[in-house]
Amino acid sequence: MAIELDSDRALADETEDRFGFVGMARRLAPSIIEASKGDGMVVGLEGRWGSGKTSLLNFLRKELKAAESEKIHTITVAPWLNGDSATLVMSLLGPIADKLESREAELSQNKGILGNFSRKKASEVRALISLYGQKTARRLAPLASLAGHFMPGAQVAAGALKAGGDALEMLSGSEATPSELKRQISEKIAALDVGFVVILDDLDRLEPEQAVEVVRLVRSVADFPKVAYLMCYDREVLAKALKTGLKVHDGDLFLQKIVQLTFAIPLPEPFDLRTHFRNEAEAIFVEVNGTAPDGELLEDLASAVDREGMGLSTPREVKLALNGIRFVYPSIANDVYFPDFCRLHLIKTTNFKLYKWLEEYLSVRSILVTGDGSITNDSKKTLGTVLQKLLPSEEIGAAQSIWALKQFIPGVRKNKEASKRVFSEVSLREAGDAIDLKRLGSPLHYRYYFALTGPKTVMRDDDFNELLEFARSDLPSLKARLEHYARSLRLSDRTWFEHILDRLDDSRVTKLDKETVAGIVLAMSDTMDSVIATDNKPRAFAFSVVSTAVRVAERCLARLRTIDQETFETVSKEVAENGTALNWLVGHFFRDQMWDHGRVGNRPSQPGQWVFTDDFLDVLMDIMRGRLSSIEVQERIAEMPNVSTFLFGWRDISGEAEARDWVAKYSATNEGFLSILNHLRSWAMSDRVYYPLQKSSIEAFFDFDSTVARLAALRESANGDLVRELETAMEQARH
Repeated sequence: MAIELDSDRALADETEDRFGFVGMARRLAPSIIEASKGDGMVVGLEGRWGSGKTSLLNFLRKELKAAESEKIHTITVAPWLNGDSATLVMSLLGPIADKLESREAELSQNKGILGNFSRKKASEVRALISLYGQKTARRLAPLASLAGHFMPGAQVAAGALKAGGDALEMLSGSEATPSELKRQISEKIAALDVGFVVILDDLDRLEPEQAVEVVRLVRSVADFPKVAYLMCYDREVLAKALKTGLKVHDGDLFLQKIVQLTFAIPLPEPFDLRTHFRNEAEAIFVEVNGTAPDGELLEDLASAVDREGMGLSTPREVKLALNGIRFVYPSIANDVYFPDFCRLHLIKTTNFKLYKWLEEYLSVRSILVTGDGSITNDSKKTLGTVLQKLLPSEEIGAAQSIWALKQFIPGVRKNKEASKRVFSEVSLREAGDAIDLKRLGSPLHYRYYFALTGPKTVMRDDDFNELLEFARSDLPSLKARLEHYARSLRLSDRTWFEHILDRLDDSRVTKLDKETVAGIVLAMSDTMDSVIATDNKPRAFAFSVVSTAVRVAERCLARLRTIDQETFETVSKEVAENGTALNWLVGHFFRDQMWDHGRVGNRPSQPGQWVFTDDFLDVLMDIMRGRLSSIEVQERIAEMPNVSTFLFGWRDISGEAEARDWVAKYSATNEGFLSILNHLRSWAMSDRVYYPLQKSSIEAFFDFDSTVARLAALRESANGDLVRELETAMEQARH
């Protein structure tokens, strides 16, 4: 959906005025008109860029137009469009000459004077002004070539003025000084009883040299009676330009010598800018979504605009922020939280450095949360130091305060240590809410706010939700998709399957219905062996994917137990009876349940972590023992992706006898013997990754001394290289 942007053009329609410019114009116009009836005056209309100076001027022109009946004429000059002083002078003097000529012709006609006399008098007026323009302008030569580029028809007018001026100078001699010419023009203006309001807009756009030319024009060249100048500018910007162009110590002090009085664009009334922004933002939301914001979303929008809108200072800033929203929001409406999107565009407009800091911080936090990267303490310190400079206020309610930022950006806090101001812990509920609402602080959605697309290490919501729908209604498709994602690597060298597991955290699972969580558990019980076969690299300082999968399965079963006890028991039995991922079920999932119940290992029972009651776990273990004793299952063991974990799980579930008996039979051949030992190796990390063969692992299934002797006897066999590698692994384990 395309939404029409609000151009940055000044207002001209009174119905569009939101900030009282029409009322200001109606009250200013009479004073300006009076100023044009006297000896002349320079009025400064001052305001920051974007404060509405040109909009006020547009409304002033309408008011001044009504004064034409009083013989007051308005002339607008855009100095920043004129190429040199000659063009600048004539852009002012030309319209004055036109008005004087017209007025003199009118008076002559009213007195019954012949038309040719009228034309002669008019020609003298124009010639006087033309000659004055030539003498006062520093560079007349470029006039004919440049003026036409800026004012339609100016080339013809300039040529006529120059010709008239040349003729008059030939008649009166070249001795006429600018002062004498100025006196004659002033007398003409007084005699013809005509006044002028000259509007000089956008003086703050001028280069320093151009600014000096304009000041010279107003101060010396065209300082006529009955001419009121209305100069519009940003005082700070113009003063700086004059300081540079004139090489004076204080440009503002110099400006005060030129301007007799000033009118500063007043600040908008409190909340005017924020109210306008909020009303327009709500209208955008309605146009894109078809409904008005309500409830918590409306409250959050009001809070966001109230707090971040404190930084708005001009109507232009409101337009910039709203146009950013209009331009982008329709294409990502389903991927962002509207109040946060508005909040970010307010920050972008009023505090761009903070906007860039947020982009950097949230991008780093995203890879930390997803486990795709890490950050040094020095980098944390740098981010924290910059944040303190950007938001120095200690006041809790202030916009320029970390306390305010903490309301919508997770992990930031007030702290004397710079490194502890960022990446602090966030509660699971807070993290889950950010993801569910697609807030700016969500590691899965933050990038939509800045780049219109999600992070490359994060699955699109549509794709993830499709998996959840498969879990509810299409289990074969879910299994196929999970196996595909288990083989697909992200940029971080971790699989998309692992990302899916990360997304199935407590906050997400507690919102799923029973069909969905049941489908997830059943799919995992059939696909996890494929995952183990694909992703079996050691993980330093991180949980393995199979361990994470156990946590997810436990989470889903706990949710199912809460929703529907009967379905929970049915699904659990189905997993034990028919789950095909036996390597994972035996070596990880059910073995972990035995440990939590204190039935194996050296860990006491932990009832708080139980998924199954003691009695129901007995039922499931009986089912598993029956399956493990079958020839069909035992024939598959050697082909499993991680034989070692299966053997230890089998031993813990069924007792040592069956597992040791199978190992003895399989080890009857030298190849089987060496294969089992190789599977029993663990891993450790020091200067590199090692795969030691622990004595305790050997003794779980073999007599240790007999194993050492048998290896020694096989050193010179065809498998000698593997034998020596295993002996080295045993040596590494001792150290």
